[in-house]
Amino acid sequence: MSRRLFLLLVSCVILASCSLNHDNYDDNNANGLPLPSYEIGDLYHNDTIDGIVFFTTSAGAHGLMVSLDEAHLIWCTEPYLSYETGATNPREGWNNTNIVMSNFDLYRFPAIDWTMQKNDWYVHGQIEAKHWYLPSKNEMKYLLTNIETVNETLRSMGLTTMEDKTYWTSTETGTRAACSARWSPPVILFNDSLKTNVYYVRAIRNF
Repeated sequence: MSRRLFLLLVSCVILASCSLNHDNYDDNNANGLPLPSYEIGDLYHNDTIDGIVFFTTSAGAHGLMVSLDEAHLIWCTEPYLSYETGATNPREGWNNTNIVMSNFDLYRFPAIDWTMQKNDWYVHGQIEAKHWYLPSKNEMKYLLTNIETVNETLRSMGLTTMEDKTYWTSTETGTRAACSARWSPPVILFNDSLKTNVYYVRAIRNF
């Protein structure tokens, strides 16, 4: 076998093995069967979780879902306007949530606290796995990009839709401000908003 052919075969094996690794997820369930595949707008339902899929990876086996309900809350209470929490990650809302949860009393941060109350409560101050949380700026962008499809599902279930509302993200943008987002067709508007403003809140989680 020529050296060139040998190197080509090795490269194919490496690429094939990498293609099986989808974000470090196992695409089979406990019985070794393939996981269900979801599309944007699908209802995700099992014994304990209900949400609407708004982002997918691994051909729909994994992704992000949004809660069926929402709240109308401030980002933080007045005394905490003088604190920078460090929850500045624009990509990972779970990272932002853990920073706040690890360093502050959650009840001082009503928007984040509301999303965390959806979880089975945690051991030693930490959630045991990545569950419901307040989306980051980028995660909210994914959600609002698909808001019309999500709203169709919410409407079909007789639930509150997301039209004409401003939503909090978990991404802090300064001592007194955090990022808020609004779908204003045909664009998504992001603003640095005073943390004591009352905006809408939706929780997200992965599957």
